[in-house]
Amino acid sequence: MALLHIKNLSILKANKPLISKSSFSVLEGESVGLYGRSGSGKSVFSLFLLGLLNTDVFSVSADSAVFSDDNRVFNLLSKKEKEWDFFRQNSISMVFQDPSVALNPTITCGKQVEECLFGVVEKKRNCIKLFREVGLTNLEKTYSAFPHELSGGQKQRVVIAIALASKPKLLIADEPTTSLDPSIQKSVLDLILKIKKTRSIGVLLISHDLALVRYFCDKIYVFKNHNFYESSLSIAKKHLLKKETIYANIRDRVFEKDQVDNLDGFLFKNINKNKKLFSFNNISVSFLKNKRVFYALKNISFKICFGDCIGVVGGSGSGKTTLGRVLCGLEKNYIGDFDFPQTNDFLKKSVQMVYQDPFSSFNPKYTVENSLKEIINLYKTDVNLDRLVRAVGLNPKFLSRFPHELSGGQKQRVSIARVLASNPSVIVFDESLSALDIETQHSLLKLIKLININFNISIIFISHNINSVYYLCNKIVVLKSGSVDDFFISNNLFSKNRSDYTKEIIKNSLFI
Repeated sequence: MALLHIKNLSILKANKPLISKSSFSVLEGESVGLYGRSGSGKSVFSLFLLGLLNTDVFSVSADSAVFSDDNRVFNLLSKKEKEWDFFRQNSISMVFQDPSVALNPTITCGKQVEECLFGVVEKKRNCIKLFREVGLTNLEKTYSAFPHELSGGQKQRVVIAIALASKPKLLIADEPTTSLDPSIQKSVLDLILKIKKTRSIGVLLISHDLALVRYFCDKIYVFKNHNFYESSLSIAKKHLLKKETIYANIRDRVFEKDQVDNLDGFLFKNINKNKKLFSFNNISVSFLKNKRVFYALKNISFKICFGDCIGVVGGSGSGKTTLGRVLCGLEKNYIGDFDFPQTNDFLKKSVQMVYQDPFSSFNPKYTVENSLKEIINLYKTDVNLDRLVRAVGLNPKFLSRFPHELSGGQKQRVSIARVLASNPSVIVFDESLSALDIETQHSLLKLIKLININFNISIIFISHNINSVYYLCNKIVVLKSGSVDDFFISNNLFSKNRSDYTKEIIKNSLFI
């Protein structure tokens, strides 16, 4: 039975097509993937399904757009708000990308689930039942907990419980695992698949990650050039750019010569790669939590040489970000020996960080040019702006743009340009690519490797994606519960001598 059937859907914004005469269907009990690049319009489609598109901004038309549920038929082109309220309350739900944003930080998790239990008398009992269904433990504690007291995976399970509270027939999962490490990604996807089977509901997975779509879905739609293409996985790959297909032959790729030429002239280069830059000797960082000492890092020891590209991997809460903050001089509450060049303000001037969310790194009132000039003036470096933006793969015309006018990948390139403008010795990337589609990730990985190889800028690449780390880095540090679980040359990733935890990370990676 067709749960959702759409024929020749078109959505325009300011007379520009976002979706053009596309057809789409979901059967009852079917998991369907909608794959496309970041910014392609996938989320616009999900907002259409929920009736949340602003009709003053978007123009919608279709030959038919029908949702069939228990002998009830709903027209998705309806403009009656009461009909939409009933539809959203009874037939459709959504799991959002970032659970930290989806949850209200001032209300306990249990009460947030209860808000969606319409017409239920014993709300707490039903809430606990939902928590059990989504695989949460310590049910009473979770019921009374605020979102900030839970891990990323636990928060996403609470969001799924909220989505299931209304007993929907179609569950939309919009990038539901982007901010989670691979092991938690897999467990969340397995949970949704289990719920799909036990409840016999349809699931629409919207993702820029082809590997997740491949793992999860019965049917795939590729969203490209404003159209949906129904495909098997093998056919789906033909709709994609070659460099987008799971990092195929990634080590054989070459860098663009014009980027090398543009980078030349202002970066730190020609240094001895065997010379020690940093060393950690028994570094520990602890915090007081509920009157107990919690170790974010415990007895960390390794060294970094000039020109090294070191990957730091591990699950959520393993201490990756804390390690990056120590390197940047942002976390000074540590014990142990942190040995680095004792020049004036070395950590402040020569170690820079590129953050996960590029938008929060910018002043929204500054153009790209003003943002770059701010760094140049602060560090008193002599950098040509045109050459700088070209070096990170952007046209100088972007200098006049504001952050909201840039895509995610473009914003991250400007973030890298801001870092390069300070003439650094070390760049720390803290989950900087996790929210981007594979093609954009790959192009930025090439840029990072270009900077590292040609100009000996040391790179610390913090990520939960072992595939990106394996491609980019010459050494890999694996953190587990704040301690170094494994440390090895990247070429030895598949050695039988790897720790059990490293093997688990490899196993949970959907790319390898």
